Amino acid sequence: MSIPNDPSATHARILLVDDDPLIAELVVDMLGLEGHEVDTAPDGLEALRRLESQRYDLIITDLHMPKLDGSGFYRQLAERRTHPLKKIIFLTGTTGTSREHDLIRASGVPILLKPFNVAELTELVGRMLREP
Repeated sequence: MSIPNDPSATHARILLVDDDPLIAELVVDMLGLEGHEVDTAPDGLEALRRLESQRYDLIITDLHMPKLDGSGFYRQLAERRTHPLKKIIFLTGTTGTSREHDLIRASGVPILLKPFNVAELTELVGRMLREP
């Protein structure tokens, strides 16, 4: 975990895709304290629109959302090649063996289970940002 406002830390532009306003506020606050700039989108369709005009160092996306869910969003990213697939983290409050969960596990994208704590989130984000 980096020290907030540490000038040697990696400060990134992150897109959070989640339809839960409480989760969005929590993640924005936690990662903001780490020095990251976090934009939000309530679903995959809005996230795709944001990616048309903005580049992000990392995307954190919920799996279950209206309009375009996390697995559909991931498939669109793979098809459009608008963001590196190795720079994505999935959030989910469910575990299981659904087809979506199988796709995500097969992709190798890390999954952060809700509820998560600050240390889990910041450690995973830091690790993902350091990886080439």
